[in-house]
Amino acid sequence: MQWLIASAFIGSAGSRVLIALLAALSAALLVAAVTVLLGRREAKVQRQLAGYELPELLSEHVYAGGSGTGPGLIDAPETAAVQQAVAFTSRLAERTGMLAKTELLLESADVPLRAAELLFYTPAFAVIAFLLLAVVTNPITALIGGAAVIVAPIAYLNYRVRARRLRFERQLPDTLTLLASSLRAGFSLMQGLEAVASEISDPMRKELQRVFTEVRLGRSVEDALGDSADRMESNDLRWTVMAIRIQREVGGNLAVLLDTVSDTMLKRERIRRELRALTAEGRLSAYVLSLVSPLLGLAIWLIQPSYLKPLVHDFFGIAGLVVAVVLSVVGWFWLRRIVDIEV
Repeated sequence: MQWLIASAFIGSAGSRVLIALLAALSAALLVAAVTVLLGRREAKVQRQLAGYELPELLSEHVYAGGSGTGPGLIDAPETAAVQQAVAFTSRLAERTGMLAKTELLLESADVPLRAAELLFYTPAFAVIAFLLLAVVTNPITALIGGAAVIVAPIAYLNYRVRARRLRFERQLPDTLTLLASSLRAGFSLMQGLEAVASEISDPMRKELQRVFTEVRLGRSVEDALGDSADRMESNDLRWTVMAIRIQREVGGNLAVLLDTVSDTMLKRERIRRELRALTAEGRLSAYVLSLVSPLLGLAIWLIQPSYLKPLVHDFFGIAGLVVAVVLSVVGWFWLRRIVDIEV
């Protein structure tokens, strides 16, 4: 009887889940063992060098979580292996130029995460997801799951960047209007920016606070605002910075100039919204034409799966499926390009 139960359990979905959990537990134990060994090695080296620490290094260790004396200066052993892996990923990404791009993406999305951590943890979790799904389900599902784990953080960051930049563009005309009013009240440009930052919400608040910090460190207001325009990819702010530079060189009433720039931005935003309303039908057509084929294929697969077997078992069917996917993607971008009118 026990033999029959064991033979029935082997090869079932429950056995695959159990194998996946055991594999994950074994990997966790292996990582923990290596981490402890590396942590002990790090602790030995830190004890040997403890008497030669400079005050700056001591403060860095205290900031990292130590107490400031003796063993408290040593980083936690459980994080030593991860820190080394993240540092190796950082060096590798820096050579390929991916580190700077990821840092800019995280900075634009206002996500408090280091680029090296994102570049390390995302592939690591993708590999873990792939192995678990490969054991539990099948390789194709595992490949899709691993790809989804890799794509999901990037898609989320891009969504945050787009949403943040859109809010920034909508706040910019009001910011310039408030700044012009502050200048008329007798404030300087920096005082006016501080007054506006105290009245406005994010993301404009954080960008202005960063401008204040850079100006206090010795940068000019124009350069700091120009870097903010580059981070947010705001042509409107670039034009504003250009107007401030010209006003500094040739003179004039900066408050009137900012009012003119703000009024121009509001009119351009009104035109953008009108164009978006006029092109709504085209955007809807792009969505419908792009989704009709996948949804129709899904419906046929749910109703009668045998109809779709030639598409995955025959060479010409696979080739036709690949061509259809490529043409659908090209058509989607083509339609989006047609209805995307720049103002």
